[in-house]
Amino acid sequence: MNLPPNTCNGQAKLASAAVLSRDEPSGRAVLLLALAGSVWGTADMAYAQSVSDVTCHIEYATTRDGVRLATEVYLPVVPGRYPVVMQRTPYNRNGAPEDVSCVNATLQTYARNGYAALNQDVRGLYRSEGIFDAMRQEANDGYDAIEWAARQPWSSGKVGTFSGSYVGLTQWQPAIRTPPSLAAISPNITASDYHDHWTYVNGAFALWFAQSWIPLTLGKETMLRQLLASPMSRADANAQVAAFTERSNRDLTSNWVWQLPLKAFPEFRSIAPYYYEWLDHPNYDAYWQALDVEPRYQNVRVPTLNSGAWYDIFQVGTVRNFQGMKTNGGTAEARQGSKLIMTCCGHAGTSGQVSWGTASSPITTELRFFDRYLKGIRNGVETDPAVQLYVLNPPDTGTQGSGFWVYGDQYPLSGTRNTTYFFTSGGRANSSAGDGKLDLSPPWADSTKEGKRRLLEELRSSIPDQFVYHPNDPVPTVGGNLCCQPLLLAAGAHDQTRVEARNDVLVYTSEPLADDMAVIGPVKVVLWAASSARDTDFTAKLVDVHLDGFAHNVLDRVVRARFREGSKAPPSLIRPFTPYEYTIDLGNAGTVFKKGHRIRVEISSSNFPQFARNLNTGLDDSESVLSISALQVVLHDKHHTSRLELPVATTERIPNP
Repeated sequence: MNLPPNTCNGQAKLASAAVLSRDEPSGRAVLLLALAGSVWGTADMAYAQSVSDVTCHIEYATTRDGVRLATEVYLPVVPGRYPVVMQRTPYNRNGAPEDVSCVNATLQTYARNGYAALNQDVRGLYRSEGIFDAMRQEANDGYDAIEWAARQPWSSGKVGTFSGSYVGLTQWQPAIRTPPSLAAISPNITASDYHDHWTYVNGAFALWFAQSWIPLTLGKETMLRQLLASPMSRADANAQVAAFTERSNRDLTSNWVWQLPLKAFPEFRSIAPYYYEWLDHPNYDAYWQALDVEPRYQNVRVPTLNSGAWYDIFQVGTVRNFQGMKTNGGTAEARQGSKLIMTCCGHAGTSGQVSWGTASSPITTELRFFDRYLKGIRNGVETDPAVQLYVLNPPDTGTQGSGFWVYGDQYPLSGTRNTTYFFTSGGRANSSAGDGKLDLSPPWADSTKEGKRRLLEELRSSIPDQFVYHPNDPVPTVGGNLCCQPLLLAAGAHDQTRVEARNDVLVYTSEPLADDMAVIGPVKVVLWAASSARDTDFTAKLVDVHLDGFAHNVLDRVVRARFREGSKAPPSLIRPFTPYEYTIDLGNAGTVFKKGHRIRVEISSSNFPQFARNLNTGLDDSESVLSISALQVVLHDKHHTSRLELPVATTERIPNP
């Protein structure tokens, strides 16, 4: 989903800023390009220009089935054979009213640093031939593009790939097929399993992502392409694309996300048929297995620079890719060369209420990484820390936070210890005004109290909590790990006070912390719950309550009851009013809970429109309009220990902001 630059810049971060020059080509550059054309012979080329010390022209790479993929080729002005860096993207035009070519500042910077830098349109979009088939086309096309690039007269034969989101997918898909000329990849803010934590999350359809991403990006481009092929004038086609964009912005939150059944939603029928394929495959079946990176790390034989962000929609996949390559990469160099860099926000951008300062560059920049593995420069990248994390440090009051870097050779960091907080209440944990608590030492584990007193306190703190989930009145999404239109639904860290005022949200809060606590690593909620429904959802949210009462979201996730055994396991309905244990992996935290702050967990059954509502019927929600309310019961006693598990980095020194 590597969004267009004005929305979320997934381009490479080089050591120095790129400056875009629109100078006319020099006579020398034009002559060199003309001479190069005679050398390239039958290469299919079009459009040439230069910007002082860089030339650019367009060639067409032909895939195994004869489809030609348009490729901008940026080169140093001095002819030669250069290592190749390439991004394969669907976003070069992105439905814009005017076409542009050879103006990519990041690629120009790479060429200035001695690379042949390639910017390729994926199949079926902008200047490339064929029909776009989201995700599934990228393995073969990417493999063919890598091998094509390695054979060209301007290439040294070594190819690296870079960029993020969907352009991370276009790297991983060929990488797991082991193209022989691939030497390194640098995927950022991207996923590892395109069923779980891309299209679905623990069985719940990622509604906001799907319905906001497509009209913002791929849908507009496909619509424009179809209209221009109709044929239609560019002005009329632009007008229709603009009208579609206006309609999506107007109706997305007020109409589109509310429509039932999900499959009846009409807007994407012609421009994004893959949306309906996703709905046709709610389970982890052959459709998703063919794309899944996680079982295939052994096929990737090159170093990987994995960059992500704590509030990014794909942070789970970023970490899994690093860990998978570190453990199971196909060569010793691949395992030793796997690195993880985490910063703040990713796709969330700056739409959060809380800001986190400006992170300095990580130790391992992408340019140093490619210099090491594509040019063979002994610059020490292989000895850089494998894990480089920008940890978020929230304010005590106000919304101006900060951050600091920590480093290690493993994730979670060495010295991390698990700290468990148990849910307790007197049966009235509804809303932040209720009596829900997070206890390090619940009454049933308190050995300092004996006899009737201990039993009485145990009974008082173990009364189950209840709420009613109404699918027609879901808990609203307020911030979080979102993509893709923050002006319509803001992402990142936001005050949860409004959410926590609802009676269908259970709230469990700790005592003020006596000392700072650095929570760095995977966070888990173990929930014992029963429902009157045969299928339902449970949501969990980790919250930091500041000294002034501002309560910002740290992490949140959902689990669909039928997928309680895991997203890859066969789904099974639950028995009404029967307690089940739900393990909800909230994702990865890199934050400080400061002295005096309180740790909080919210439990509910919806987070809308981030996730499609569970209609509580046990039927296929994508084909149904029927919904029923569900009585939800959360248990927390010595036999049903609902709890929060936090990874605490005990050896990290927390600097003063």
